[in-house]
Amino acid sequence: MKYLYDTNIFIDYLAEETAVLPLFSELFLSKNEVIISSIVRIELLSFPELSNEEEAVIADLLMQFERVPLLPQIEDRTIQLRRHHRIKLPDALIAATALHCSACVMTRNLVDTLRSEDTEILRTGLV
Repeated sequence: MKYLYDTNIFIDYLAEETAVLPLFSELFLSKNEVIISSIVRIELLSFPELSNEEEAVIADLLMQFERVPLLPQIEDRTIQLRRHHRIKLPDALIAATALHCSACVMTRNLVDTLRSEDTEILRTGLV
């Protein structure tokens, strides 16, 4: 299965929240493909009071996952999702990236299932 981890999954992992720890286990990662959107890196590394050590830990963690670049197709889908669903830019980027890559979004947010203009269903895995 292919998953796209939302930013909150990484925040909870770094805070050692037990609910998300299995998502980072060797067993889970060996059986599933996990990708991230560029917005995840931006959100995690842009906290104003992030120390150099914390920045290094986050950067090392993110390097374990394939980062999907912001492609023109993802930009276009993000625009459409924002127009039709009036969601925040980071959430729209996550959703558009997942739809583009046929991945299930793994999130801790209770998000309504979105339908894009071509009726593809964005699946979310809630932890």
